Amino acid sequence: MNIAKAVIVGRSNVGKSSLFNKIIEQRRALVLPEAGTTRDVLEAEVHWRAQQFILVDTGGLDPLKTDTYHDSIISHAISAMKKADIILFLVDVTVGLIDEDRRISRELRKSGKKILLVVNKCDNERRRIYAKEFVSLGFEQYSISSTNGSGIGDLLDAILKALPNSLEKSIASEITLALIGKPNVGKSSILNSIAGEERMIVSEKPHTTRDSQDISISYKDTQYTVIDTAGIRRKTDKNDEIEELSINKSISAIDRSDVVALIVDISKEMTSQDKRLAREIEDKAKGLFVVANKWDLIPEKDEATLNKYTNYINANFPNLAWAPIVFTSAKDNKRIKEILVLAKDISQNLKREITLNALDKFLKSCIKKRKPTIGKGTRRPRLLLLKQVRSNPPVFVLEIPNKTNLGISYQQFLTNSLREKFDFEGVPLTLVVKERELKKDEMNISPPKRKRLTHRHRRI
Repeated sequence: MNIAKAVIVGRSNVGKSSLFNKIIEQRRALVLPEAGTTRDVLEAEVHWRAQQFILVDTGGLDPLKTDTYHDSIISHAISAMKKADIILFLVDVTVGLIDEDRRISRELRKSGKKILLVVNKCDNERRRIYAKEFVSLGFEQYSISSTNGSGIGDLLDAILKALPNSLEKSIASEITLALIGKPNVGKSSILNSIAGEERMIVSEKPHTTRDSQDISISYKDTQYTVIDTAGIRRKTDKNDEIEELSINKSISAIDRSDVVALIVDISKEMTSQDKRLAREIEDKAKGLFVVANKWDLIPEKDEATLNKYTNYINANFPNLAWAPIVFTSAKDNKRIKEILVLAKDISQNLKREITLNALDKFLKSCIKKRKPTIGKGTRRPRLLLLKQVRSNPPVFVLEIPNKTNLGISYQQFLTNSLREKFDFEGVPLTLVVKERELKKDEMNISPPKRKRLTHRHRRI
């Protein structure tokens, strides 16, 4: 389903990302005084007067020639313009009309698209008067301030008026998947492969991705929001401001996701940073699986090779034995769609609810297999009741009598058995052991009496 798109374009540092953030009412795009902060194309859905459209932020059309990503920034911005229903040409009133604005306006006319000229930084009446200088460009013009919000309501009205009459409604995302990993493990390559087009700039240079990028993807009747994030590495004194903000956005992407794909470069040794990221995701109790990317770089693969690397990953992430592993190659597009399938399965597992009756049968079965072990003290605990108190993520409460203690190893046995019995693959499970007073019908329960032996059964 195609939703109408409004694309923001213009020189670097005219306030494109500030306008994007102001309209969507979130700080999604990085905003810094440094020119060229935005590299990739960002998209977000906008709701205004009971209608909706997609707003697109792009990199500046005048990146420095020395910028490693000069060509990619421009090509991505041009690609976004080609898909636009309307173009918002943003200029800066504090700089005035310059030759670069005129050059961009000539190029925009060739597109044949509807263009609205948006004069930004009109924070006061004096600047709004100065904005008249841009009338010579010949576009329908709006004076706004992305700082204080003045004029943005009128701009949104104009966007709706200029967009196609049949604005289609978007499909609500069912699953939000975050791609998390160190720099240069292939997160953006994976996203491009999933999307089937180059949505993110990919380079061998670490920290190419700066913004956390949300991409809507439909696959097998399921709507996904896939978040590509900046690579997260250990904080040092050398981290610059842009990198610091990018890392913070990556960590916040974990919070707003349902499922996290921890991406590692399987062709290289695991590092302490991989392990720290795993702990970070585990602490946030998110659905999780490991993507072993760059599988194409491993030579002469067979079943033994797969087992070898599976064991290697498990040895490095000992607390994540419950997280499934998928071996991928973004370069060769191998098993990339399995990432979406696995994310959907884990999302369903997160929401699974087990009935009290099923848990009662499960608990009796566990006791039959293995008697409860004593933790502290000398009294063997009785397992009174097991119940699920929440889902997403699942939390279970096990009730035992007061002044008894259940061994940690037995708690782990129950957790693992729950995961296996009820298919909680990729899901962090919490088992809370709670002591309570015995109820009347639970007291004085003694083992059944042995049948009295007759003289025929006695030993002679």
